[in-house]
This record gives sequence, structure tokens and C-alpha cells, in this order.
Amino acid sequence: MSQLDAPGFSIDPRSPSVLPYSCTFYPTLNGALSARRLLEHRLPPELAVAVVFLGYSPWLLKRRVEERRYNANDFWMPGPRASVAGLYLSTERIPTDIGPVIPQRIIFQTRAADQGWATFGGNGTFDNNHTWFEASILQPSCRGGVGDDPRSVALEDDNVLSNPWENAESARQALRDKGWDFVETEDGQITWRVCSNITARSDYRNYRVEWQRGVKTEVDDERAVGKGEGFLELLEPGCIVVLWARAEQQLWVNHVAAASIEIEYGLL
Repeated sequence: MSQLDAPGFSIDPRSPSVLPYSCTFYPTLNGALSARRLLEHRLPPELAVAVVFLGYSPWLLKRRVEERRYNANDFWMPGPRASVAGLYLSTERIPTDIGPVIPQRIIFQTRAADQGWATFGGNGTFDNNHTWFEASILQPSCRGGVGDDPRSVALEDDNVLSNPWENAESARQALRDKGWDFVETEDGQITWRVCSNITARSDYRNYRVEWQRGVKTEVDDERAVGKGEGFLELLEPGCIVVLWARAEQQLWVNHVAAASIEIEYGLL
């Protein structure tokens, strides 16, 4: 029985993991639909929908534990300028053809470090920081001929997309060739800053960021964490989320050990 077929799946909190998920139990889509059908035998349909929406919403989970190194000097230019983006993780699609689906919450976790030194200070803080993570939303591209299964291979495992890019925008055509395109804000934004690595620390550290639909994200230090404004409002059925590992400026390197994405979505 797969996770999607089961009513929910549990994660043993005692299990060793480089980057544990946030919870120990997650309802699945089939589990949420089954719960709603059971409740509809005892409650008015609209009340059954509300109960499941508020208390038994399904989740999509994706985690990758693999060390990768993203070096800004891979795209060095006179000036000097340097920048790199690596597509480290992608999710499954938000479900379609099951009625209205509303993504409610997304949790990003990363385990990463920079190169361990900095010429212009900021050691142990978020000052002078040039390694971070950012997220994009991808939607099926009509020109890409998505077909029935646009995700037969995870994007991070694709022979082309797994290569480093100068930035997320530079991967647009390669994504279109695979049947995907960026979801953009009205002003053309295609990435949202998720979190930064502490400056000049070579030891891996864990970072966690949570965004909720309709809730303003309060952050103590905007250099450390992104607010995700408008992200969940643009995440729709059929879309996926991708996480980019970034580094800019000469000799800066983003060392990534693991990352995870957890998406809670409500059924209406």
C-alpha cells in the first residue's frame, strides 16, 4: 500500500534522520477523502467538508538527503560578478480533478553551510551573506506537451536541469522543454527568498521556514528568512514547488546536505 492509498502515514520520531519532518503523522489525500465520506453519513455535506478542511487536511512531502556543492564562480564574469543557482528539490503536483484545493501552509527545511570564511566580516551572523535558498512555483506549460505524466522524473534528477544555472531565470527554457514554466507575480517575480545560511560557518546547520496562507509572516531578521508574500495564493492545483540553492560573489559556495518541503492543502 502506498502513502497515497493509506489514510495517513506516521513518521517514527525516534528514527534517525538528517533533517526530520515537522510532524510525526500526516493525513493523505485518500485518507482525507475517506474521512469526508464517512462524516457525510452523519453530518450535512457542508459541515463534513468544513470539519475535514480544518482538522484533517492532507499533505505533500518531499525530502532529499544528498550533499551538493554550488559554486558561484561557475558563472564568473568580469567586474567581477559571480552567481549560481542549483535546482535542489522539487515536489509532486498539487492534486487536480478532485474539486477545489487550497494550499494552506508550506514548510521548508534546509541543512546547509557556506564556504566557512568571509573577507569582509559578518562571521556568525547574517551580515555579508551571499548563500541562500529561494523557491519558485512551476505550472504545466502548454507548449511543453505535458501529457498525462509530466513528472516521470523528478526535476532535480533530470540530466539537464540538475546542472548548475546562473540564476533561476536562466533555466526557463530548459524547464519549458520539460513541460513546465514559472508562475509569476504581476510584476514578474519568479522566486521567493526562503532562508539564508549564517555567514562564514562551514559546519552544516538546520534552517526552518513556514509560510501560511492569509497570515503575515513575522520575522526577526529579514536577512535570515523570507516572508513568502503571495506565494501560497499563487500555488494552484497542477503546480509544483522547486527549491533553488543560491550563491553569489566570487568564491562563495553553498554546500547543501539536505532539504525538505511540506505542503498542507485543504479540500473544499
